[in-house]
Amino acid sequence: MLIVDDEQDIREIFETVLRYDGYEVLSASDGQQAMDLLRRGARPDAILLDLMMPQMDGWQFRVAQKQDPMLAAIPVIAVSADRTAKAAAIDANAYLAKPVDVNALLLALDRLLLAREREQLQARLVEADRLTSLGTIAASVAHEINNPLAYAIANLELVANLLAEGSSDRPALGSGSPIALALADSREGLLRIRSIVRDLRTFSRPADDGIGPVDVERVLDSSANIVSSEVSQRARLIKDYGGVPRVLANDARLGQVCLNLIVNAAQSIPEGHVDENEIRLSTRRDSHGRVQIEVADTGEGIAAPLLAHIFEPFFTTKPRSNGTGLGLSICKDLVERLGGTLTVESEVGKGSLFRISFPELSAPGDASVERHEALTPKIEAATAADAGVPRARRGQVLIVDDEPRLCAILARLLASEHDVTTFTSAAAAVDRIAGGQRFDVIFSDLMMPGMSGMDLHAEVVRLAPQQAKRMVFLTGGAFTPKASEFLGTVRNRLLDKPFDYAVLAALAREFTNLRDE
Repeated sequence: MLIVDDEQDIREIFETVLRYDGYEVLSASDGQQAMDLLRRGARPDAILLDLMMPQMDGWQFRVAQKQDPMLAAIPVIAVSADRTAKAAAIDANAYLAKPVDVNALLLALDRLLLAREREQLQARLVEADRLTSLGTIAASVAHEINNPLAYAIANLELVANLLAEGSSDRPALGSGSPIALALADSREGLLRIRSIVRDLRTFSRPADDGIGPVDVERVLDSSANIVSSEVSQRARLIKDYGGVPRVLANDARLGQVCLNLIVNAAQSIPEGHVDENEIRLSTRRDSHGRVQIEVADTGEGIAAPLLAHIFEPFFTTKPRSNGTGLGLSICKDLVERLGGTLTVESEVGKGSLFRISFPELSAPGDASVERHEALTPKIEAATAADAGVPRARRGQVLIVDDEPRLCAILARLLASEHDVTTFTSAAAAVDRIAGGQRFDVIFSDLMMPGMSGMDLHAEVVRLAPQQAKRMVFLTGGAFTPKASEFLGTVRNRLLDKPFDYAVLAALAREFTNLRDE
């Protein structure tokens, strides 16, 4: 527990009571002292917060706490002798009026911590369900990746053989030549693999990635792509999209729900009768303006007596070897936590329809939208449209990535327009910038051993702030909490690996044209 109160006698009473009840206790005499403790790493299970204090009072502390994503989730019990303050303390998890009844305090703490344990258990169940789903789709994803990988490797082996055979008599390299055709096939296969990896990345984002505007049709597409092999053995997949507006949600969590519903739909249909069955993915707006997502199948259906129980935890109509009975319960909870509803209609022998409904995203300028959007990373990503940027003067480009082959190919690709410097160590790049060299653009990997791209950015901010604005981060996935938090605080461009060379080249030209502000 962290006790925040400007009166020493009250702090000592609370400390005595709480220690006797088994709590470890920290205390602070005002909000600023409490905030300093938290920022130095203290992580209490709850905060007992006096509202009326000199210096930083309880309201100011609460504002500062909520602005820090690492601290915002710590629950707070507000305490005040001013009974009119209760309304102002509404954002606290609980409220106690002074003089505080000790039994009321302990009861409030028990309820608070029990609720928190329940939330943590729910979060673990959600993660377990996601891992179960990943296990279910692993074979499907492997199939989707192995097919294009097989013909890409085969085509590249053909190219290698043709080049070896033509070492003395150079083989033809025209657009219709065997080499050109093999390379085109290889590129198409690798682009398919990139698309699959991007779909998986959406599904595997962390739960605390925040909520914001989500394109439900894109999420449906990603979910369907991941399990396409599972579906293709059982039914035709039909997409009936109505061009609906975005909703306020979390794309990873919505993706988890959609994927579960699509897998359930596929598993309700026996294999071997693809032409007779379908799984239909639909989006539309209802008469109240709500955005609806529907996953319908022509499977076995669910009997009426069972239908009332399918969202209950551990209830399942599948063999125990095929599921835990938590999937639909977790789906319903996730949807409701995002402000939506999940309902079902089913008839034995005709199939089932699961319907998700969300309010339409509020109009721009709505305070609630702005507050939610503030929780998500505001990273400006380059798009293929940037490829139209005209050539500029010859630029100075720095590439920092711990993968030597990536550094080498990017240097070769950019060398016709720019002078390119590459380092596989961020520390070496810091030394070069500290020595006075300046670059038009710095392409840096985000996750590197030793000094990361985040550490490099901090050093560049210290040494040459204008250069920090010219950093573009390259990432194969910001998979740590630190990286996700970092990307939420900087405005630098971000390119996901594997990226289009045309976009990278366009960014190099854009920054070469850019003057320092």
